[in-house]
Amino acid sequence: MPLYTAAAFRAESPEPTPPSRAATGKALTNPPRRTPVPEPGRALRAARARLEQTGRGPAAEVDRWAIGLATEPETSRAALARFGTYRPLIEDALRRHGLPLDLAFVPWVESEWRSGATSRAGAAGVWQLMAPTARGYGLEVSEYVDERRDPVRATEAAVRHLADLHRSTGDWHWTLAAYNAGLGRARAGRASFWRERRRLPRETRAYVPRVLAAARVGREPGAWGIQAPPAAPLRFREVWTPGDTPLDHVAARIGAPPARLRELNPHLVRGRTPPGRAWRVRIPAGPLPGPAAVSGGRR
Repeated sequence: MPLYTAAAFRAESPEPTPPSRAATGKALTNPPRRTPVPEPGRALRAARARLEQTGRGPAAEVDRWAIGLATEPETSRAALARFGTYRPLIEDALRRHGLPLDLAFVPWVESEWRSGATSRAGAAGVWQLMAPTARGYGLEVSEYVDERRDPVRATEAAVRHLADLHRSTGDWHWTLAAYNAGLGRARAGRASFWRERRRLPRETRAYVPRVLAAARVGREPGAWGIQAPPAAPLRFREVWTPGDTPLDHVAARIGAPPARLRELNPHLVRGRTPPGRAWRVRIPAGPLPGPAAVSGGRR
């Protein structure tokens, strides 16, 4: 179920449904047609045309944000490349919890899918979770480990958080508002988000249409003139590692580039495993020249 729909904004007409072959009297012998490839830039041109015609209201606001993403193609291309890496794990979590797949584009607005992102308010990671929220969903946020920066663990926590917010608000637009501003400011139950949002902070008033725009563009980037590059999904295996072991030491033992281990373990914020306990360090998937077991501590 897309978050942005014609029913929600009364801004887009459904595509005309072609008559069935049975209705036109033609035999059902031809193979099914392939899904047409979106015309490059088609959605961008349509959004601009709608703005010229109306230019006001929620749908126009979403169009403006979508056009903004489309007119920064290099930035959007880089963001969607990172999304390609995380897309399987994010969509798997959303499916398991029965949530709309469009929520996979929340991180485009939050962090552009950057695990190292940190906000002025202290939110961190791909999903920009605050520390109390993260701890409430079982993530560790400590001197050595910040699992808000772990795209795997943080995705599961964020999806559970979104599901809980939706149970409280009963509306996806209010759910997005609550994700940004907190549930206390975004309890729905009475009126449409679009009629009530004046009482919300300015950032939250813009946040919901920004997410809706990101989902529209992200679902069909080619139609917005963005050629998203293919990206290999996140893959790794794990090795138990003693506490207080530098990641560079692990990399040397297994023959992997140190930068790659730091990339796979962004939640190890000091570049080493936490002291006093063994830790499962992520290493590149596939065979490596070094031994699988890692030993040693501080060096």
